[in-house]
Amino acid sequence: MTLLGAGLGVIGLAGLLARLLQSRTGLADGVFRWGMLAGCIAGAAAAIRVLANPASAAGFSGPGPSYGLDPLSAWFAMIILGVGASIAVYGSYYMEHERPLRRVGTAHLLLAVLIAALTGVVTARTVVAFLAAWEVMAVSAWLLVIFEREDAEVRRAGFVYLVLTHTSTLALFGMFAAWAGGGGDGTFASLAAESAQRRAPTGLILVLGLIGYGIKAGVVPGHIWLPGAHAAAPSHVSALLSGVMLKVGIYGLLRMLMLSGSPPAWWGWTVLALGLVSAVLGVLWALAQHDLKRLLAYHSVENIGIILLGLGVGALGSAYHHPALALLGYTGALLHSVNHSLFKSLLFFGAGAIVRVTGSREIDRLGGLVRIMPRTAWAFLLGSIAIVGLPPLNGFVSEWLIFRGLLQAGGAEGALRTASVAAAGLALTGALALACFSKLHGVVFLGSSRTDVVARPGAERGLVGPQVALAAACVGIGVFPFLVIPAAASVGAVLVPGVALPEALTGVAGSASAVTLIALGLVTVGAIVAGARAAVAAPRRSGTTWGCGFIAVSGRMQYTAASFAASLLEAFGAVSGSHRATGPMRLEVHAADPVFDSIGRPVWSRLRGTALGMRRYQSARLFWYLLYVIAALLCLLLYLWLVTTV
Repeated sequence: MTLLGAGLGVIGLAGLLARLLQSRTGLADGVFRWGMLAGCIAGAAAAIRVLANPASAAGFSGPGPSYGLDPLSAWFAMIILGVGASIAVYGSYYMEHERPLRRVGTAHLLLAVLIAALTGVVTARTVVAFLAAWEVMAVSAWLLVIFEREDAEVRRAGFVYLVLTHTSTLALFGMFAAWAGGGGDGTFASLAAESAQRRAPTGLILVLGLIGYGIKAGVVPGHIWLPGAHAAAPSHVSALLSGVMLKVGIYGLLRMLMLSGSPPAWWGWTVLALGLVSAVLGVLWALAQHDLKRLLAYHSVENIGIILLGLGVGALGSAYHHPALALLGYTGALLHSVNHSLFKSLLFFGAGAIVRVTGSREIDRLGGLVRIMPRTAWAFLLGSIAIVGLPPLNGFVSEWLIFRGLLQAGGAEGALRTASVAAAGLALTGALALACFSKLHGVVFLGSSRTDVVARPGAERGLVGPQVALAAACVGIGVFPFLVIPAAASVGAVLVPGVALPEALTGVAGSASAVTLIALGLVTVGAIVAGARAAVAAPRRSGTTWGCGFIAVSGRMQYTAASFAASLLEAFGAVSGSHRATGPMRLEVHAADPVFDSIGRPVWSRLRGTALGMRRYQSARLFWYLLYVIAALLCLLLYLWLVTTV
């Protein structure tokens, strides 16, 4: 814990010095870059030490400091600080072009505060410490989302985020209030004691926790803040929000289960259903997008849904007394949390490089970028393969565990076997994700440029190294799954007391390794054949592509994002969120969020109208304010009288 505290101190100092030295740009960037890297590595090392030796953990079993590490905290701290290091390095280069317009030192300081607050959330051991870190996280993230606040869309996205994040906070206040029940010392250990003695209203706690943590994680329908916020923020901040901050919602759900005990079956079915809906709708809405960063944001909704599928399998396994199944589900959810943080951050890094080089996020304006940015194109391709869940990369490993859990549930007796239906939904999600990233990579990097977008020379400087580091991590986990599955399972075992790890994991790690080796062999053979063919091929000749007799060929005569996905989106109808606008010599396709349009906007309009109607009672006359105070006191006295007499 001392090493973690020292690391967080270095992170805070690096951010503060970047702000104080912002007039000396080279020095400020260097101090921030190396300070953040050192602090994150130190903190991640402390987390890895706890994971390697759980006996060294400062756990949550008794009174003590407000912050501490146990295996569950260490797992998510490793995600925050490990990926946070690459985000900080990337951000120090990415923000160089903003210096003439904005105070970059302030953005660096806020990034350091956000990473420290995220770490505080997952290491808190008291309610007050948790909520304090949670609020710092929420506010610092909002300030980063509205960093380019001169744009009206950015301000609107920041406002939606602020409303939803404080709705999440209110739900957590209610959860902790119901849990504590007016007693205890406010530590997580006392909450666990309340649940163990059955004094806490478990159903209410689980519902409020699912609302509060689900909104923060971006679970449908509480996801509506996510696409706008991730698109509006600077790209390295988008990587932190999507790859890292969403995981504190998953951490909160797992911590809640750890403290409250085995969940009831209805809660497991609810989580499984929400996961299935989020996964399928998230990838479907991503397929309809034309904005590069909004597309990636919707894929975060999809992957959070996949994590919830694993969490639902784990909860159902516990509820129906199948500990091996519960461990398999929790292990898949934990491992996919790591994998998503890696490949989603990698993809946002690629998106940021594209924005810096071309100045555009509009997919239909891009094309042929592989010739301009070949290293980013290859890194983005690896991230795309990983997020689709194809071997031999890391996304396959965690999705394989969740698939195995769903199929294993199908072999159980009773109602539990119904959970296997979700395996078909997960397969559909993978197929749609493959179509989406085939569209994205093909339209953006292949072919030729569709418009007059001009590449900015030198804009990619410093942005490739962090992409290579995350791509290497994706490959490493995918090729050597037997090294990471036991580590995730040892953390998952904390949620399933008494389970035997070797028995529960029999065949799972081996089957994942076997599929990975087959895929790796096929890739190797393909590379050898392609290399041999290139070596003996005749010299290439270049010329214009035959235009079928049409002489006015232009870059616009290629598949666009809309035309590529049109047939798939039409099959899903209005739920896809894709709308056509036609007119004389005009065909436009627009993407919308059906949940935001049908629920979010009407609810907000109703609330706004009610609030404006109540302004008449704010008359600024002392008589009315005294009357309000007296009425409130009378209501409180009536409540106390009822409580004491009933």
